[in-house]
Amino acid sequence: MSELVAVTVDDRQVEVPKGTGLVEAAQAAGIEIPVFCYEPRLGPPVGACRMCLVEIEGMPKLQAGCTLTVSDGMVIKTSATSAKAAEGQGATLEFILVNHPLDCPVCDKGGECPLQDLTFRHGPGNTRMSFAKLTVDKPIPVSPLIALDRERCILCYRCTRFSEDVSEDGQLIARNRGARTEIATFEDEPYRSPFSGNVVELCPVGALTSTLYRFDARPWDIQNVPTVCTGCAIGCNTSATIREGKVKRIHSRNHPEIDRGWLCDKGRFSYPHLRSEDRITSPLRRGRKGLEEISWDDALDEAESLLREADGSIVTAFSGSETTEIAYALGRLLRGGLDAHSAVLPEATSDALAAFRLPLSAIAEAQIVLVVGDDPVVERAPIVDLWIKQARRHGADVVVCSPVGTEKAALGSAAETCRELATGRSALAKKLRAAERAKLKRVVRSTSGPRR
Repeated sequence: MSELVAVTVDDRQVEVPKGTGLVEAAQAAGIEIPVFCYEPRLGPPVGACRMCLVEIEGMPKLQAGCTLTVSDGMVIKTSATSAKAAEGQGATLEFILVNHPLDCPVCDKGGECPLQDLTFRHGPGNTRMSFAKLTVDKPIPVSPLIALDRERCILCYRCTRFSEDVSEDGQLIARNRGARTEIATFEDEPYRSPFSGNVVELCPVGALTSTLYRFDARPWDIQNVPTVCTGCAIGCNTSATIREGKVKRIHSRNHPEIDRGWLCDKGRFSYPHLRSEDRITSPLRRGRKGLEEISWDDALDEAESLLREADGSIVTAFSGSETTEIAYALGRLLRGGLDAHSAVLPEATSDALAAFRLPLSAIAEAQIVLVVGDDPVVERAPIVDLWIKQARRHGADVVVCSPVGTEKAALGSAAETCRELATGRSALAKKLRAAERAKLKRVVRSTSGPRR
C-alpha cells in the first residue's frame, strides 16, 4: 500500500499517496486549480502557461502547481484564499489576452473554451492595453483536416507535446523564440500523422480547429451522444455531436483501459460517410432488373430461409474488424440457432482463456511486446500502436513477427518464428518465459483484401 501524506489545501486537510501531483491533491480536496498546458496523458508537466500559480507556505514566490508533487505537511493556498495567488493568475490571464482576438462569437471553441471560462472566473474586467493587437494571416491549413489560427494560440505546447511524445511523429513544432514563437509543421509540410485530429481536442483555445466542423454548429444547439467507434475491432469510446439529427463531429470519450482518450483520424473524421449519396441504407435483393430495394422484414425472412436451407453447411469467416460482442453473438446464432460450425471458440476454451485476458492498457506496462501479424500495427489497430509506443518509452522490447516486419531478417518468417516460440528453442522464447510482464498481441489480417 502506498504511503500517505497529509496536505492542506485552502484550509482543507486531505491525505493522498506520496508522490501525488499538487493539482490532483487539490482535486482530492474538492478544489480546482485552473490549468491550460497541464495534461497528464502527455507526460511530465512543463509549466508553460503559469495558470496554475499557487502560494505554498515556506516558499517566497508563487509556484506552478502542475510541476510539483506534494509532501507531508505541505500547506497550499490557491486563488480562492490567497490574494497573492489571485493576483498572479489574473496577471497571467491578462498577459495571455494581450494579443488574443475578441472573436468568441465566431470561434468554433466559443461556448466550450477553457480560456473563455477562466477569463470570466479569474480574469480582469477590462483591459489596460490601448495598442492594436497583433494580427497574422488565418486560417493556416496545417493539413486537409486541420486549420491553425495563430492569433488565438496561447503557446501551451499541448499539440507539439502530443506530436513528439505520444504519436512520436515529430511533425508539429514550435519555431522561433520569445515573442516570435509560433506553432508550425516541420519544414511546413502537411501534418500527416494518423492521429493528427487529437490536437484539435487537446487545444484549450480555438487555435487548432477541424475543417469538417468549422462554422458548422454552436455549443448551445448541439447534443453529445456517447457511442463507440466501429472503424476497427478496438471499440474506442467516442462522443458524437448531433445537430438537427445529423452527426457533425466525433470526439473521444476517455476509457483509460482501451483508448486513453485518443482517437485515430479514421475514427474521428470518417463520419461524413453517414451522409454519402452512394451509401446503402436499405436492404437490396438481386432480381431480373438488378438490385431492388426491399423492406427489412422481407430481407430478414429471406436470410433466415437461405440459412435454414443450408442445413448446417455454413462456414463463417471473420475479417478481424468485428467486436468481441458481435463475434460472440454470431457464434451463438450459428451454433445454437442453426447448429452450424463457426470460428468462435467453444465455451470451455473461452473460460480457460479468461484468466489470460487483459485490457489494452496492459501493453504499456509490458517488458516485451511481440506483434504477430501485420506491420505496421497502425493500419489495422491504430490505438494499439500508441500503446506499443508507450511500452517502448517505458523500456519494453518490441519485436515484430511478420513477413513484412522490421525484424524479418533476424526472425525469419512469421510461421517459423511462431513454431520456434511454441517449441521454446529460440532466444526470443526464452526471453519471453523469463519476462514478468510480457504481452502477446495478435493483429488479424483479412485474407480477402483490405477492410471496408
